[in-house]
Amino acid sequence: MIRVGTSGWSYDDWAGAFYPPGLPKQAWLSYYGRYFHTTEINSSFYTFPAPLVVQEWIRKASSLNGFEFSLKMPGKVTHDSLLLDVQTALDFEAKVLSPLKAAGALGAVLLQISPYVRYPDHLDRLEALLETLDTTAIDYAVELRHSSWLQNKKEVIPDVLAVLRKFEVALCAIDGPSMPAIIENTGRHSYLRFHGRNPDLWFSKKADSEGRMNRYDYSYTREQLQPWATAIEAMPGTIRAYFNNHPRANAVKNAKLFETMLGPEPEETMPLPTQRQTGLLRFFDE
Repeated sequence: MIRVGTSGWSYDDWAGAFYPPGLPKQAWLSYYGRYFHTTEINSSFYTFPAPLVVQEWIRKASSLNGFEFSLKMPGKVTHDSLLLDVQTALDFEAKVLSPLKAAGALGAVLLQISPYVRYPDHLDRLEALLETLDTTAIDYAVELRHSSWLQNKKEVIPDVLAVLRKFEVALCAIDGPSMPAIIENTGRHSYLRFHGRNPDLWFSKKADSEGRMNRYDYSYTREQLQPWATAIEAMPGTIRAYFNNHPRANAVKNAKLFETMLGPEPEETMPLPTQRQTGLLRFFDE
């Protein structure tokens, strides 16, 4: 099974570019769910989801017929504590992931490791955390973000791969400026993230919100996505691919393009463009 979606769905600049003008924000997920069956929730990295929020996700997923949410592990675990806050990870698993899993609304869980978590200093911490988590019941993925985890600048160190394979945790495959595109089948499922290809903006020291947004302002071509479409054929289990190049709804455009490259045309066709959506059909046909 291959599921393609975007990293989040609630971006203001998608109004008129993807969402019909005037569509209430409360209806955005339902509209998104007409064209995609999964999304990645980033807000769980910043704020531990309250029980009411989790129940609302479950309610929305149940109305979308097989829709699933993939979530980021809280930053308190992956960044603030540099993998030492095991209790928060266990609470997240028990209070957020388990209810979603029981309701059939959970995709995978991403541990986006801080760039300050490095090999070999923190490998034991990563192994200890994964040993604590229920990796047999929940699909976990790890996104490495520092070059110390690599040898020859293009291969993950074997010791690291061995830890991931031990717990059947997927190594997140990344398309972006910060790390090379590496595919290693370490888990019973697969996880891909597309960040765009703006190295000059990505490594810029400009720290304002505009600079952070522009680093993701990128649109992939069919030719750039084709190697990934080919590589997916050898990936194990359920494959989840999320596009994080969200400015100007590029993520929606590329997710739909990638999805059509992988198989038959989706059952749901795009609506006729209206007002600011005058380019919408072309937008999805590229």
